[in-house]
Amino acid sequence: MKRGKKWCASVLTAALLAGLLGGCGSPKEDGNAGTQSGEEGNENTSGENSEAEVFRLTVHSSPAQGDWNDYWLIRTIEEKFHVDIQVEMISSDVWRDKLPLMFATEKLPDFFLNSLDASDIATYGSEGYLLDLNPYISQEKTPNIWKAMEETPALRAALSEAGGEIYAVGGADMAEANLAQNRFYVNYQWAEQILGKQPETLDEFYEYLKGVKEKDMNGNGDATDEIPLGGFYKAPDMIHVFPPILNAFGYTRKDIEAIDGKVVYVPAEDNYRHFLEFMKKLYGEELLDNEFFSQTQDQVNAKETNYRYGAYSFYASWVNQPEESIWRQYDIQEPLTSQYNGEKKVAAVDINKCGNFSITKNCSNPEKLMEILDWCFSFEGYLTILGGFEKGTEEGQEAYGYTYQWVDENTLDMQTEFDESKWDNQNSWTLAEICPDYGYFPIYRNFNMQGSGDAQSYLEEGLINHYAPYYHVGWPSSVKLTAEEADELALISTDIQSYTDEMVTKMIIGEIPTDDFESFRTGLKERKLERMLEIYQGAYDRWSARQ
Repeated sequence: MKRGKKWCASVLTAALLAGLLGGCGSPKEDGNAGTQSGEEGNENTSGENSEAEVFRLTVHSSPAQGDWNDYWLIRTIEEKFHVDIQVEMISSDVWRDKLPLMFATEKLPDFFLNSLDASDIATYGSEGYLLDLNPYISQEKTPNIWKAMEETPALRAALSEAGGEIYAVGGADMAEANLAQNRFYVNYQWAEQILGKQPETLDEFYEYLKGVKEKDMNGNGDATDEIPLGGFYKAPDMIHVFPPILNAFGYTRKDIEAIDGKVVYVPAEDNYRHFLEFMKKLYGEELLDNEFFSQTQDQVNAKETNYRYGAYSFYASWVNQPEESIWRQYDIQEPLTSQYNGEKKVAAVDINKCGNFSITKNCSNPEKLMEILDWCFSFEGYLTILGGFEKGTEEGQEAYGYTYQWVDENTLDMQTEFDESKWDNQNSWTLAEICPDYGYFPIYRNFNMQGSGDAQSYLEEGLINHYAPYYHVGWPSSVKLTAEEADELALISTDIQSYTDEMVTKMIIGEIPTDDFESFRTGLKERKLERMLEIYQGAYDRWSARQ
């Protein structure tokens, strides 16, 4: 891909909150497919049949989303392919309890959409509940999926199980900025005042944080309300402050990482001890938000809105900050170096997978669903899924919708207009009326975007300029576990992660000394750390042999 300062992700506002799940609902029917349309392959796209074929879909959804059965996108797919998609919505609070029961009783929908994790897919696929989609993927039957796999060979590998089966097809958003696994911001105007530049080393970052604490940087007359480094411990990796600081210690991930071909558990590594010492220092000097281990994301969001943080991680600097003059002060922080690691590197993915689509054994016409899935991979599908309707084409909303033009052969400019008197932003409009969210429906994109607003452009330019030159894939997405390995790891990794969370918290807040790091490592070994690493190493070696 080419690089440039004006590449931006389309409809990024919707993309920013991808993966925030929740909602409510209850099972309705047994999930068997309804009347067949009698059409096969790519033939039935015009809606000519008198009766639409029924497909049942079960998802877990966010409370912010509307009723999936009423979404514009669902209606559009139904009309285009002459089907009736009946959506059952289940709360994420009870999803993990209800999912095994669905499979145990075989009361399954026709398909799942981004509601099964990798372990679910491997397990239920190997048990025959999910179809192997390999026989349905070909240049003739699914030309768009086939083309995507030809253009991005790692996609097929990422979708395939250890034995080569494909139980779920996911898309790939390969825009360069979207390959970043974390987004970390520093107030560069404050950094200029304190350091004369943005921090480049761990020591300079520490000096910056001290400066934020000691001075009234936000200029509100209160020199005590600034919080140098914000965040919360239970944050997902994309918005966690640990990974960007771990970069300075030679790691790009918080857990499993392959370093020179050897799989390691980062919290058990030697330099992690120094990382803990550094974080304990920040906590003790109140440079790290002292509510870091207890507060929620909502509390963090409120502090960002009130202009209190000197550095933090979030989807975009402008999400929680309404004042443009303020959010523009925050820019992506380049990877830090230190005495422990002199190489700039930041976590990236080799494939930015977007959604997954699984068909169950209860489906009587998988070819029809594959036809819909293939359309999702098309350029038309991409525009429709992420942009909604084209401006001027929707009756009663002719003033709203997307327009686009190619800036160059690799950059698309997409603008979207919505009723600003009714909706605060595009994301709220999209979630309420258009589609569930970015990441549910698989899409494919191998080009970059010039987005529909200066805010999006600002974020993308920061990622391209400060992250992309230092991308490092610490764990390839195409490393696959067998169903047996996944089952064994599910128990081991849960125990290890719980223990790690407890001990890391206690060492940083000072309840136990970091000198007890060897005891921590002993505790990890007692919880079968070596077996966990053995399993991951085997999976990594299988992957490496195929390269």
